[in-house]
Amino acid sequence: MNKPNETKAAIKRISSDYDKEIVLVSDFSAFDMKKAPLYDAVILDFTDKKGCLQTLKLIRASFIESVYLLPVFILSIVELKNEEIQELSDGVINNIQTDAINSFVENVKIKRKQLKPFTPSPEIDRNQIKLLRYSFTREKSLKPVKDRFSVIGYKYPLINLSVESKDAGAEMKAITNAVEENFFRADFIDRMHLCGKCYSGFLNFKEVDPETGDAHLETENIIHHFSCAYVGPESDFSREDKLICPKCSKTLRHIGVDYDKPSVMYHSIESDRYFQDPEMKAECLNCSHVNDIEGLVQYDLFELHLTDEGKDEAIQPTGSQTAADTVYSGYITYATFGTFLRYEIERVKSSQKNSSIGLLRPAITSDIENDLGHQYQKLIGEISAFVVNNTSSSYILSRSVNSFFILMPETPIDKCNLAMNKMKKSLETLFENNVNEHNIDVHSSVREITPNSEYQTVLNDLRAGILKD
Repeated sequence: MNKPNETKAAIKRISSDYDKEIVLVSDFSAFDMKKAPLYDAVILDFTDKKGCLQTLKLIRASFIESVYLLPVFILSIVELKNEEIQELSDGVINNIQTDAINSFVENVKIKRKQLKPFTPSPEIDRNQIKLLRYSFTREKSLKPVKDRFSVIGYKYPLINLSVESKDAGAEMKAITNAVEENFFRADFIDRMHLCGKCYSGFLNFKEVDPETGDAHLETENIIHHFSCAYVGPESDFSREDKLICPKCSKTLRHIGVDYDKPSVMYHSIESDRYFQDPEMKAECLNCSHVNDIEGLVQYDLFELHLTDEGKDEAIQPTGSQTAADTVYSGYITYATFGTFLRYEIERVKSSQKNSSIGLLRPAITSDIENDLGHQYQKLIGEISAFVVNNTSSSYILSRSVNSFFILMPETPIDKCNLAMNKMKKSLETLFENNVNEHNIDVHSSVREITPNSEYQTVLNDLRAGILKD
């Protein structure tokens, strides 16, 4: 095996008591990506900030496992607050301590030995497997970072480098798919409101004339004269440096005694119109689309933690399971279910009659699924039929992988709870009778839909309830 040139100062081999090929890269033009798999770890010198970040991104953007899983450290004598570097690297160091580096490299090697080879196919999302394997080998969550060059103002650095399309929708879809398949647990960080057309987070919020859309407005106080009850704009009362009522000609001296200012009047400069209630609009600075406030897309940002299912999928990929995500009789797709849930929240707001939503999830790991083989699909079909037969025809059902969502319009939470517990026990009995070689638990969660409910919060709380079950 050819070793890297040890005499070059641009790429310097780090001596240690361990049998490790660790190199320090100072001149990034001399770094050959083809040789990256030959190293056990790479240390990038932050003296060249641009070259350091570009090289780090090239390593993590690769789809060659021996490259993107390579341990990479950043050497910097100054404190780095660059969140992207912190997310993509394995640590920022101010001196080279081979003991600590060796320990980290060994831990990554132990994790990598567990990873099973797989054959790429349409059912296996290589972007997703990359995220899972990186998170698994590092025992590291994936966090969004602020980025003014990202269309939404945030990005998940590793996801951003991995998705082929660089539009915001592709990154959002990748995150949603991974969470829906229960490969990651999502912990709320922040909430964004994005353009309804291009998903940009760069919006200009402005008040406009509701008739003309003119944003060139000026405001003027409205004055209410107590003694004669006259109400009008302040300009009607202004006489040099005094306020005189245009109706009764009395001088207004003391606010709160002679008069008050109950509100303001808006004046459109372009149309010379006066009005009291302007409209709020959000103009997208990316595509120029003018959004109504209610037309903005709500998008929640999460810190993504690898779940047990995610670890199983990282070790032995079985596919995104979109092919197995069959729409059985009586069910609708998860995307359509989301639309129904949004409508139900709005209906509850207007009717003031609360509804409920439930989630059933059999704890079928990828190992159990592999052991079951063809029996797995038959079992899922039986579960699906059981849920349909044991729920009201007015309920709305959807299935996402092994999760069964049940929307119960105008159903009290206590009734929903009883129904979910009954189905949970019945399914556990079904597993005991038909899959007795495996101990499969069934987890359930319920949430009430009230006038104050928000779509994403309802789903997040529902999934969180599964973890506590």
